[in-house]
Amino acid sequence: MTSNEIAVPETNKTTLALYVTPQEAYAMWQADPEGVHFLDVRTFEEYIFVGHIEMARNIPLVYPKYDPPDDESQAAKGPGGSPPGCHGDPNPDFVSTALEEFAPADTILVYCATGGRGAMAVNFLAKAGFVNVYNIVNGLEGDRVNDPGSVYHGKHMRNGWKNVGLPWGYDFHPDLMWAEPHKLA
Repeated sequence: MTSNEIAVPETNKTTLALYVTPQEAYAMWQADPEGVHFLDVRTFEEYIFVGHIEMARNIPLVYPKYDPPDDESQAAKGPGGSPPGCHGDPNPDFVSTALEEFAPADTILVYCATGGRGAMAVNFLAKAGFVNVYNIVNGLEGDRVNDPGSVYHGKHMRNGWKNVGLPWGYDFHPDLMWAEPHKLA
């Protein structure tokens, strides 16, 4: 079902080496909507305010944190080119929640904003015994436009689920949205 010719950025590569384009992911889901699952590993805030694939279950991989740099030497870009002082703390419930929601043999299509967190999530799930977990290359938002003459320069407006015209939205789906385990009771 998936293309062998997908250009996969290094940051999006996984131990399972299973990748799909947004178009391939959508076709997989359309062919088997009961057997193919979407997993959004972005933060709850991204899921709500940036939008999401309507049928995606949200389980954040990390929680964003900001620690202001103490001096100029710490003001360089953080991991993955993140702004100075920005980083993430892992969600300790990520794998256990995934195990409650999915079986290790389920087909799961994972995405984040651009594919990097998606790759990390796939690797965590693979380590927990999942075998059919695909990273949606370029995620929901895609790559940045690298054209100084474009009004979209620096924006995630190239490829990715949203930018190839696939359906997504902002609708609330409480049964699919992340709620910290201690807040469920």
